[in-house]
Amino acid sequence: MILFGLLLLIPIPGVETKEPPVKCEYSDEKKVSECLQPMLDYATKLQAETGAMQFPLQGGQVFNQLCSIYTDFKECVSSVRCDSLSIDAVHASYSYMCGSGQPLFQKHAGCFAEVEAQKEYISCKIAATQAISEAQGAKGSSTEAYLTEMCRAMDGYLRCSHPIILAKCGNDAWTLVSTVTRDSLGVTMPNCDMHKALF
Repeated sequence: MILFGLLLLIPIPGVETKEPPVKCEYSDEKKVSECLQPMLDYATKLQAETGAMQFPLQGGQVFNQLCSIYTDFKECVSSVRCDSLSIDAVHASYSYMCGSGQPLFQKHAGCFAEVEAQKEYISCKIAATQAISEAQGAKGSSTEAYLTEMCRAMDGYLRCSHPIILAKCGNDAWTLVSTVTRDSLGVTMPNCDMHKALF
């Protein structure tokens, strides 16, 4: 998964930012949801293909498709002027990967695809998918419990995959994963401390 799609799919009910400029009205959030749908559809398609809740980076193909969908999303939400956690979360997950970090992601995409096929990594992926499913089971009873379990799932995945990605693809590749994870979780789960797992 190298995480990128997984971060997008973490719904965060009831999380409020500090003093939002202007909170989005229902009509704005409906527009954002419509703009987000192609990304969710792509995530669902990849999930069906891989049997897990993530985006594998299969060479450059998936990467290029993700960035193309992200470009369409930015254009689609360009008229939304209010504060939307959904928009912030997508930008946090994809602006670096599809912007200034794009050459580095292109460089490492092939290696990430090789990591995807390794047995050790597949074990990390299966454990993370199971932990996320269990966390989603707690969502109905308590948002706090859900976020705690999601944080634990992400921490476990990162600790498991860190040595594999580092050994196979090198420090620069792991720095890319760390940057996207830190940026994304800073918006979607600001109380989730990933420092030890990332560094």
